[in-house]
Amino acid sequence: MAVAVDRMQSLRRAAQGGQMAECYKCVDAPLRAYLARQTRSIHDAEDLAQEVFLRLWRVGGRSEIHSLKAFAFKTATNLLKDRSRRTYTRMLRNAVPVADVDLPDFGGEPSSVVESLQTLAVIAKVIAGLRQTTRDAFLQYRLEARSHAQIAANMGVSVSMVEKHVSCAMTALRDAGIEYQDR
Repeated sequence: MAVAVDRMQSLRRAAQGGQMAECYKCVDAPLRAYLARQTRSIHDAEDLAQEVFLRLWRVGGRSEIHSLKAFAFKTATNLLKDRSRRTYTRMLRNAVPVADVDLPDFGGEPSSVVESLQTLAVIAKVIAGLRQTTRDAFLQYRLEARSHAQIAANMGVSVSMVEKHVSCAMTALRDAGIEYQDR
């Protein structure tokens, strides 16, 4: 019990000394930005940042910690690793063995497989023959399922120009005999 009382008193001294308050002011925004980039979720980043500051609060003003900022980021990285391990373990626990999955056979006829490979070769050749900007716009539109506005912002061109690039690519595919359905 005496250890807990001493611990609480050291935490109180660290907070009153301004060390934790200064650390919070200095580290809060960059730490949350780092966590948001890593988790791709503002809510998860906020939860993890709270956990980091709670752990910082628990260690208080220990003399062996030379940089609270470095300690905070190292703690955040460790929390991210722990979170990743838990997620991976949970996924493995819920995974279904491949032998237990009944998948239909879509490649029954060898001729249909050969025909599909030939069609893919034609598509690859047509796309490779497009201008770089047209190819980029079309691949973002079809493979990455981005909207014209997103592509325009990404490429730094107008939405109208993106529409022209996509239309040009679709025309080239139709001219090569590829049946193409827009999404």
